[in-house]
Amino acid sequence: MASNESSKPKRRRKSSMDEPPYLSGDAEFRVLLFGRSGRSQFSLANSILRTDVFNDELCNITESQRHRSEAFERKLAVVNTPNLSEYEASQKELKRVFKMSVCMSSPGPYVVLFAFDLNNISPSAVSILELVTKHFGDSILNHMMVVVCHEEEKEDSALEEKVKTNRDFRELIEKCGQRYHLFNERKARRDEKVSRQLLEKMDDMVRDNGCRFYSNHQYQEAEERIQKEERFMMKGREKEMLTKRKELESRYTGEGLEEELLQFETRIRVENREKAERKISEVLGFTLTAVDYAAAVGKGAALGALCGAVMGFEGMAVGAAVGAVVGGVIGGAASAAWGYVTNAAAQMNRR
Repeated sequence: MASNESSKPKRRRKSSMDEPPYLSGDAEFRVLLFGRSGRSQFSLANSILRTDVFNDELCNITESQRHRSEAFERKLAVVNTPNLSEYEASQKELKRVFKMSVCMSSPGPYVVLFAFDLNNISPSAVSILELVTKHFGDSILNHMMVVVCHEEEKEDSALEEKVKTNRDFRELIEKCGQRYHLFNERKARRDEKVSRQLLEKMDDMVRDNGCRFYSNHQYQEAEERIQKEERFMMKGREKEMLTKRKELESRYTGEGLEEELLQFETRIRVENREKAERKISEVLGFTLTAVDYAAAVGKGAALGALCGAVMGFEGMAVGAAVGAVVGGVIGGAASAAWGYVTNAAAQMNRR
């Protein structure tokens, strides 16, 4: 049957040079940027930020880094991880990298980019993506786009045909909802429009996600603990801030004083935030594991009680006790079963 899409009025594409409607005030457009190997993700970060924060020849970093700038009518914060191919064999180091990237992009990234060199898409790219989803959850794929970086002079249409013949590339974009972008690094250095086109695609994806950034229990727990640590640090620096305020009041007045105080307070907040992020990243996994364990015990108990209800009150008590033990031992299975029961109950309520 013939499609009638051509007869529908097309929605006007909002330019990334307009202020994004989901950002207001001092809100940052947070981007989490992964790479497999090589310099692609670092060159891409330079292009998004519109400033050279990484050397052109840089091929890797030893730990996650965040850089900020103002471009495309917004405040940008881009978090680069080390190239993940370096950590495939070390789960411990990989978790360290991921925990740091969670804290640096907290309370959550609007966009997650997976950058590859045009001539370096291999089966290991898919396995690395699986490592990412294993840590962050499958729902992060709704916020992810594959970016293929290159410096060729060919038209994008010709390059597109080339990459689509790559089976690994097809598997990658299938997992990411067919979202991908061909990014010409050479042209981007000369023409801002190249980066703007990428930002427009990113904005479209954010709108498709209801203008919400990605979050999960890990991000929520991380942000809560970071803010708590920030308040603790601020309390410990009250004397320092009071002394500095008196010093500035003795040197400045009026608007000059207000500007100096604002700069000082901003610097203190940034320092506290960065220190808190690093500290929480070092202990992030332990508390989260305990939280998950407690949740699994609770759900297991409820599931056991529900299953024992057919035996009456005594059956519910025994079922709850057994379910709590099972939930603690196999939290994942108990959670899955709990999800099944709650979904079934919801469907029964609709009838």
